Order: sequence, then C-alpha cells, then structure tokens
Amino acid sequence: MMTLTVGDKEYKVKFGYNSFCDSDLLDRTSDAMGIIGELQNAEEKESMEKIRKLFTLTRDLLFEGFKKMNPVANVDAVGDILDDYLEEDKENHGLLDVFTMLAQELLTEGFFGDLLNKSNKAMETLKKRAASKKK
Repeated sequence: MMTLTVGDKEYKVKFGYNSFCDSDLLDRTSDAMGIIGELQNAEEKESMEKIRKLFTLTRDLLFEGFKKMNPVANVDAVGDILDDYLEEDKENHGLLDVFTMLAQELLTEGFFGDLLNKSNKAMETLKKRAASKKK
C-alpha cells in the first residue's frame, strides 16, 4: 500500500481486485510507461496529447486507489488533491514522480504483485516437477 501525503493529510492508495476487473488501468499504465520514453521524440501536438493522457491516467489511478482506504466523491476531487500536492513542493513533487509511484504500486505491490509472485512460484514448482519426472 502506498501513502500520498498532501499537507497534513495522508491518503492511502490500494489497488484491489476490482481495480483490474472494472477498469482498463493496467493497459493504460503499461502504455503510459512507454509514452514517457517517447515524449522526447514526438512532435509538439502529439506530445501534448500524450501528456494529457498521462495527467488523466494519474488522476484515474489515484481515484481507483483511493476507493478502499479514503474514497473521494469523484475524479475532480482527486484533481484538486493533485493540485495541492504538486503546489506543496514544486521541486520534489512532480507528476512523473506521482505516476511512477502509482505504476510501481499497481504493477508490483498489493493484489496484482502478489498474484504475479504466486503465479511465478507456481510455474517454478511445475517446472521442477516436470524436470524431476524426466529423470
């Protein structure tokens, strides 16, 4: 679980099972991770659209991640929280930093990270069993 501190308030971010069933956040996060690398090479208009998508995705990720621990009324409320967070410390609080933390939380921690780890362990066990049967 990730914590985003804005002023004196802490927001807990947790992605659960419904985060993957009811949204396209996993696909959009993977796409956005590729976008970050492309931004330097893209034309200006195309870059602005990609940046808009990154802003929107970051807001959507937080909205979904807030649902379990500290729900907010709507995505606009999350946008207001992000405004406060980014204004709080412009040198150290950047949108890419927030997105990177969220992507890491989504892809490697919590429900999805546990699921991947268990799947990898199960595959290793199956490979070992298959190898021992061949002997």
